[in-house]
Amino acid sequence: MSIFLRSASDKKRTKKKSESVLLKAGRWAVSAFAVFFLAWSLASPGSSGELGRIIHDALTGFLGAAAWVLPVWATYVLVAQWRADETKGLLTAAVGGALLCVGASALLAAVNPAWGGWVGKGLTGFGRGALGLPGTVALALAGALVGAQILFHISWGEAMKALARHASEDFRSWQKGRDEMRSLAAAARGKDREEAKSKTPRVAAMPEAARSSEAPPLPVEAAPEPKPVKKGGANGALPPIIDAPKPAQPAKKKSDAPPPAGASAFALPPLDLLTPKAPGSGGGRPSEAEIRDAVASLERTLASFEIDAKVTGISPGPVITRYEVSPGQGVTVNSIVARADDIALSMRAKGIRMIAPIPGKAAIGIEIPNSKGAFVGMREIIESPAMAGNDAPLSFALGLSSDGTPLAADLQTMPHVLVAGATNSGKSVMVHSLIGSILFRMPPDRVKFLLIDPKRIELTLYDGIPHLYDPKVPPEAVQVITSAKQASTALKGLVRVMEDRYEKFQAWRVRDIMQYNREAAARGERQEYYIVVVIDELADLMVVARDIVEDSIQRLTQMARAVGIHMVIATQRPSVDVLTGVIKANLPSRIAMRVATKVDSKVIIDQNGAEALLGKGDALYMTPGQDPARIQGAFVSTGEIGALVEYLKLQGKPDYRLLDVIAGPAGTEDLAQFGVEPLEFTQALKLVLERRRVSQDLLKAQFGSSARATNLLSLLEIKGFINKPEGSNKWNIHFDKIEDFLTHHFPQVDLSKPGI
Repeated sequence: MSIFLRSASDKKRTKKKSESVLLKAGRWAVSAFAVFFLAWSLASPGSSGELGRIIHDALTGFLGAAAWVLPVWATYVLVAQWRADETKGLLTAAVGGALLCVGASALLAAVNPAWGGWVGKGLTGFGRGALGLPGTVALALAGALVGAQILFHISWGEAMKALARHASEDFRSWQKGRDEMRSLAAAARGKDREEAKSKTPRVAAMPEAARSSEAPPLPVEAAPEPKPVKKGGANGALPPIIDAPKPAQPAKKKSDAPPPAGASAFALPPLDLLTPKAPGSGGGRPSEAEIRDAVASLERTLASFEIDAKVTGISPGPVITRYEVSPGQGVTVNSIVARADDIALSMRAKGIRMIAPIPGKAAIGIEIPNSKGAFVGMREIIESPAMAGNDAPLSFALGLSSDGTPLAADLQTMPHVLVAGATNSGKSVMVHSLIGSILFRMPPDRVKFLLIDPKRIELTLYDGIPHLYDPKVPPEAVQVITSAKQASTALKGLVRVMEDRYEKFQAWRVRDIMQYNREAAARGERQEYYIVVVIDELADLMVVARDIVEDSIQRLTQMARAVGIHMVIATQRPSVDVLTGVIKANLPSRIAMRVATKVDSKVIIDQNGAEALLGKGDALYMTPGQDPARIQGAFVSTGEIGALVEYLKLQGKPDYRLLDVIAGPAGTEDLAQFGVEPLEFTQALKLVLERRRVSQDLLKAQFGSSARATNLLSLLEIKGFINKPEGSNKWNIHFDKIEDFLTHHFPQVDLSKPGI
């Protein structure tokens, strides 16, 4: 019986103990929740419900901003009780927290009565009458410090001693370092004086010829003038005006190539053929009032979506103005970028472009069009310092940067460029500006143009100018190429011109066209001219003669830079089937005009942005190793181009040396009907002779096209070099006939060496 009673009492004690553990856990959970809810109510009353708003209003009305001391005090007490595992010291902690809250409230009310709540206002009002403002502040500060000491067990004496100790150690270290620097400087000065005494100056006597008063003085580089610092004022003033980064410009350089020997007199066109900028036309920049309204509207729009961001910089330009927006703490970039359409609606803009983020800055760029953009003429850029004095033969007017600075570019450094954009975006005007800039500055014996215009409406304006060039057409019959078949033939001929120049450069041991022209001038021989290939619509050529055109463009863009051949390719259909990976890989410089979709923008410049352009010359200019920069292209009218062409026609006719091709033997006149050149036919014969076999796969691997391989195989059979017996699927090759044909008709082909 006693055992049973003992067992029952043990069970009762165990149950009571377990209930005390549960009560303890519940008490800690409720306390932690109360502290969290208190802090959440003060931080975000709108999302803490009705009770949270009541708590927030009551505490802030009673203590003001000092109410934030309460969650800090409650958290500290809760952690201290949990670590001590007992509930002692609550009265002391309550007294310390009360003094800290009251003292903080009074201090805040002394600075601004709206910050201290009811308690702070009452104490400050009473203290001002009894002690004055300094006495009230001192008393409030003393109360806050005493409360902090009671609550956190701070020993102010020890704290002051530690602070004084660290300050004295820092002062001694600084003084010791200063003494060491003085001693080192004194030793260095003494060493310099000893060396100066030990050495006697050795100055060579000046020759009598050098003492002439006519000797020019040594050039002295002038120190750059300091730029005025533009500051933005406080108290409602505009953010600072920031100089926008400019696209990379080629350095002004003199052409290393001397004028061609025996060059005929050629009068360059006068700039009077171009329309000058109208006086009083303005720069297109927005006024200060417009900028102020735009900044206020932009910040108001961001605030309406609860986005903490401020405009910290402005870069006004002739066409667009860039506003630099710095997001607040915790604001993501995507939250601002996602509101691009809403910002455009609020700003009443045609479209905006975002740079998120601006490279090298903790800000997001928002480019907003000006209410009235500036007109940018080609004459304005040609007469600007960007091109004046720059004798690089292939430099051309690019336009204005986003901050209104004239820009020029150089095809020699690009070395090839792609211009792409939708219809009416300014693509053809950009091409005309490039061609016209070079025609105004270079004679035809230094630069020639191979113009391909399948549309027949743009580049045909240049028919008859002395700068025209086609390696497969005599000078008296040269025209702007308008058919895809003629274009493919001309491009293949240009590949041959490139190969011939490389052979000549190799024989002369020079690396590029500039070195070759210097050597040719020293030897008194004919110099080489630059060749600029302009294709106005690549998509039409790719539809008709894709294989030949793509192969030729690939070879020219890969290798032709050193021999002075540069390509300008324009298209209004920037799709992956036109701008293939092979073509894009060799066109590092690109100018993207306005396009319809983000996909088209990524095809051109590998990123978004071109879909947000304004059109009419607004473009993104990308050079190797730099981010796309926004520019406003230079405008040249059809009338100005017509006047330029008429002037050039009076200066002479096209004149150049026709491409030296391998003369075809009798019976090869019909090769053109199959679209095969004599050189290709000879290469096919040599290949069959070397490999001792023939097949369509072999010819395709050599010439890169199934259509060309089929044509060559048919020609070999028609000419009787191969045949396939009836009932057999194997070609019979007449090697003796091939050797005799090559020996008699192409003696320059060495049969003992591989290749032509």
